[in-house]
Amino acid sequence: MLRYTEFGLSHIEVPEESSICIYISGCLNHCKDCHYPELQLEKYGEPLKKYFCDIIDLYKSQATCACFLGEGDLSEESKNELLEYVKKIKLIGLKTCLYSGRDTKIEKWMQDFDYIKIGSYKKEFGTLYDLKTNQKMYQKTHIGFKDITNKFWN
Repeated sequence: MLRYTEFGLSHIEVPEESSICIYISGCLNHCKDCHYPELQLEKYGEPLKKYFCDIIDLYKSQATCACFLGEGDLSEESKNELLEYVKKIKLIGLKTCLYSGRDTKIEKWMQDFDYIKIGSYKKEFGTLYDLKTNQKMYQKTHIGFKDITNKFWN
């Protein structure tokens, strides 16, 4: 079962979107210099299933997207739970985003998201706002996913 640690509205996580950001705990990446090490704790936070509808209802009139920061433990059960939330979000007309934080390609189970950020945090390369970042942000298009990382470089 996915657990969340906090949530809020953000205008910086996804370019040109106002996002409901939900921080998922149980991160397996353990990035050195992680900006939110509590997310690495497996049982940290509250069950998302219990509060999901309340969180979305609180911000849905102000948001265009819902962004999940972290994937949790990546079990099939967790992936399926996350994808159920994606379906519910899309039914109310919002886009969806996953901040994976893993060094991976876009995986088949991620295809339902409108935006996907991949790449672990490496201090020497910086965040998405740094030109030398190893992290990438992709946007789903009618022909696949397009790298939009450069939208963070103002």
